[in-house]
Amino acid sequence: MNKIINKYDHNFYLSNEEPCSYIGNKKEKKIFTIMNDSRNSNQYETLIEHGFRRSHNILYSQVCDKCNLCKSLRINCVNFKPSKSQKRILNKNQNIYRKKLSTKTSLEQFKLFKEYLEFKHQESEMNEMNYSDYRKMLDAPGINTHIYEYYFNQELVACVISDFLDNSVSMVYSFYSKQFLKFSIGKYMILDHLNLAKKINKKYVYLGYWVEGCEKMDYKSKFNSSEILINSTWKDYLI
Repeated sequence: MNKIINKYDHNFYLSNEEPCSYIGNKKEKKIFTIMNDSRNSNQYETLIEHGFRRSHNILYSQVCDKCNLCKSLRINCVNFKPSKSQKRILNKNQNIYRKKLSTKTSLEQFKLFKEYLEFKHQESEMNEMNYSDYRKMLDAPGINTHIYEYYFNQELVACVISDFLDNSVSMVYSFYSKQFLKFSIGKYMILDHLNLAKKINKKYVYLGYWVEGCEKMDYKSKFNSSEILINSTWKDYLI
């Protein structure tokens, strides 16, 4: 880890190369800064507009050697119109209700989180997280973070950890019950956040990185009004 620049009142560092989380046989490298001062949190939106993501109290961006397949993706929720298939997803999940929490974590959430990792990301190092690690996913000084819980018949079936910025909402991490895969609940939570963001006058919903050809990320490219970051410029992504 090497300190490289001081900008926006943050110290930025360059990570060592690690195995790529998205593509086999590749290495990844990140530039990152640590969010440890609430006075600097107003710069989060500027950084996310330049391709950064949040993990715990770290904001990072991919700067891999000889590879630029990871593209930041966001949806313009003002212009978004659900497709026929997305309307069907909304109808299939009409009996699910959402509960907004501020930063309250629970063991019930953590149990669902671990079950999700077990069937969805078995090889992820996140499987080693304990409850304390999970709680730290919401621990970023000065960031307006909320957990949204989704229930069916009073059973917790899904959660989203989301950051609320001046002009946007960033879906930091979502997880759900395996039993609700057939309801496309992951896509439903994105649709629900698009409606939520529009109601509170936010223009964008950020979904993180998208890699063309990566099956696990394919769902992110199915929303009209999507934009991807290419060479520091946001461009319309045509489905």
